[in-house]
Amino acid sequence: MQSSQLSTLPYLTYGQKTALKKGDLQTVADLLLVSPQDLARRCKIAPLEAKGIFNTVCEHNPPRISSLFQVDDQEQICSTGDSHLDIVLGGGLRTGMVWEIFGQSAAGKTQMALQLSLLVQVPPSLGGLSGSACYITISSKLPTSRLLQIIDAHPLLSPEICGLEDINTIKAPTIPRLIHILSNILPDLVAQKANCREVKPVKLVVVDALAELFHSTDKTTATTLIDRSQNIAEISTLLHTLASRHRIAVLVLNEVSDVFNHGESATSSSGGLSYHQQARWFGGADTVHGEATKEASLGLVWANQVNVRVMMTRTGRRRYLEDGSHNKRHKADDGNSLEDINPAVPTSAGAILIRRMSVVFSSITPPCSVDYIVTAAGISALPDDEDLAPPETDFASPEHTAILATSVSASPVAPLDVGFAADQDVQSEATDPEDEENYWNTNENSEET
Repeated sequence: MQSSQLSTLPYLTYGQKTALKKGDLQTVADLLLVSPQDLARRCKIAPLEAKGIFNTVCEHNPPRISSLFQVDDQEQICSTGDSHLDIVLGGGLRTGMVWEIFGQSAAGKTQMALQLSLLVQVPPSLGGLSGSACYITISSKLPTSRLLQIIDAHPLLSPEICGLEDINTIKAPTIPRLIHILSNILPDLVAQKANCREVKPVKLVVVDALAELFHSTDKTTATTLIDRSQNIAEISTLLHTLASRHRIAVLVLNEVSDVFNHGESATSSSGGLSYHQQARWFGGADTVHGEATKEASLGLVWANQVNVRVMMTRTGRRRYLEDGSHNKRHKADDGNSLEDINPAVPTSAGAILIRRMSVVFSSITPPCSVDYIVTAAGISALPDDEDLAPPETDFASPEHTAILATSVSASPVAPLDVGFAADQDVQSEATDPEDEENYWNTNENSEET
């Protein structure tokens, strides 16, 4: 019933149907996806009249309870190209949902978005959707050279089944520009591709990165916070409309902000839990050292708009891998290395930088985490049960033995992960209190000293 045309409903007057037509609302589902306030703004009618139309349609279209066997699952799943990453994400990237990946710079967010933009093009037999991608950039440029590198290196990709021609890109440097793209340009492109059998339909929309639109030097006031919340809600509504109406997977990249613990109590002045205590469950993860010091940008308003939130972290750990291809250092577009060199581990040691992916919350899978690395083929997971043996020569050297001992004593990480202590505040092994006391008792010092 929710797909019925509004123009055919007998309980709506001619004036109401005309107003709905001016607001570009065609079906009952289109009407129920907007709030009465948005309905009044789009149709240019009074709020009370909009609320009356909304209530009338809801009364004649009550929700129907169905069993799970009667539900027609129209969701499609796009693989990430790695079976372990697919398991963490609940099978892969599902359509009809808004996904968020946030993390610090060089954590691999853009690498994942580029990888999915190519894998969505492959046929379903290889884990794709035989579709195309729309990549919206805010301030950066789409790294086409990196896309070509992934096509050449990934085992599931080839120029015959995917390419740059099926990745549409546009820049949205301002909030009004992004809203115009999501409300006008992108829906027209999606409809055009859906009606043409000779081209691949749009199955993935990427926004890289949303938080960049809200960087401002203006003083934060109640007015600016209200305006930001309204803009976030409007952008979210447009994204969810695209995802649900056209069965598209929407991937939004986000930044992080630092978490400062000022020693506030667990309860607020009103008696409930403070925001800092609540944000631990939706703002970030805490599976490895350093994750809890960062949380997703845009606050609670944006956290309520996404179906799945995934965090990517640079752990600072390194691991020896048997495959020598992982020892290559890949360059980003700005010339900087994708791998931050740890001073504690020489580059020639053959240890590759380990990153961490954590599902903070999801409507389809429980929270979980997995280590991963960035290679020429994209992002590849390192499951805990993988047998990773270090090199026989360099690993036994005194330098690496000392580094490994420091890493293991500093944190309970895998024995093959090295260089982790360099990212902590601990600079050396802790001194035994008993040995320290014996030193001061036996060492002769002058009274002045």
